[in-house]
Amino acid sequence: MVSIAKASMTRLQWNALAIITLIGFMPFAVAVITNAGSDSDGLSEDSIGNQPFANQGRGIWWDNGNNYSSHYEATIPMPSGWYNCVYIEDGRCGEDYSYSTDYLVPLTSSPNNWLSGQTLYQFGQTHKQPLAPGEYLGTSGSGPFGWYMYGESFNGINSNESLDKISYQFIDYATEYACDYNGFVDLDIYASLTFIQGNETYELENFVFETTNKFEWNRYDPSNGQWSTACVIGIELEFDFTGFESLGITEWNGGNWSGTDHLIQIQQVVRADGQNIGSTQLPWAGDSLFAFGAEHQSINTVQAGFIIKSLTTILSFGTFALAIASTPYWDPFKSFFKGAI
Repeated sequence: MVSIAKASMTRLQWNALAIITLIGFMPFAVAVITNAGSDSDGLSEDSIGNQPFANQGRGIWWDNGNNYSSHYEATIPMPSGWYNCVYIEDGRCGEDYSYSTDYLVPLTSSPNNWLSGQTLYQFGQTHKQPLAPGEYLGTSGSGPFGWYMYGESFNGINSNESLDKISYQFIDYATEYACDYNGFVDLDIYASLTFIQGNETYELENFVFETTNKFEWNRYDPSNGQWSTACVIGIELEFDFTGFESLGITEWNGGNWSGTDHLIQIQQVVRADGQNIGSTQLPWAGDSLFAFGAEHQSINTVQAGFIIKSLTTILSFGTFALAIASTPYWDPFKSFFKGAI
């Protein structure tokens, strides 16, 4: 019987194996860990849920775009300070105008059942409060835009629920267009989301959305008894969190969503074709109304916690083993485990 001796790996070979593992396996392992528990079934839940639709504030305008107050004052003269809320910054109207002492512009809701199967709020657009119909310049610029939404406005998010993702919909539902309307354009939107509870904040920054200002959905036409596709001006921003972020948010707010406010901020809207934003149609810009909706998916916290802890332990052990495999400590380390078995 011929016995064949197996040559042990040299230190150089161990180093090569370690490098290959780090380059090829580590990114995959990290991706699995950070996205652990994410919901992949594509089923979203209405975040607003059943609401008592009294005409009450659901939040405030935080930013309403570029400052065109000088244009309105020159074109449509009014008493001093009349246009103090043409420009809203960080939740407050321009303080250099004295017409009003109320520097907050509330997002006052009324019911909107335009989108079947989902609860929507109906809010005033950027310039509805200070302008009469027909006085709007036709643009609010490329930003910044922002909305501070109170936590109690999201009854559809249950206590102790951990969010995998949440999407906010902004829809100008007043006018339908043919779905090949040339006013529909591709956009790059730079945005952030901040959760606020008392004086504490949890910030999620540097989101870039490659999207469009076309909102498309299927609706039933009772005149012919058929379902058809309709298109309006609308934008949806979906904030998709990693497993770490989902668990971190829940740990931070203790699952108290009714007490967690949402600050949705858009730093800039850019046309993907490189043209100036000009009078590009945005659903929240104007002197009329727009609809606001929100949907979310939840993360399986038990599954996510188990995967993260288990894979982190395995990954740490494997990395440690690779690190010492090409050193004099490898043989004693290997012998220790052999003796323990």
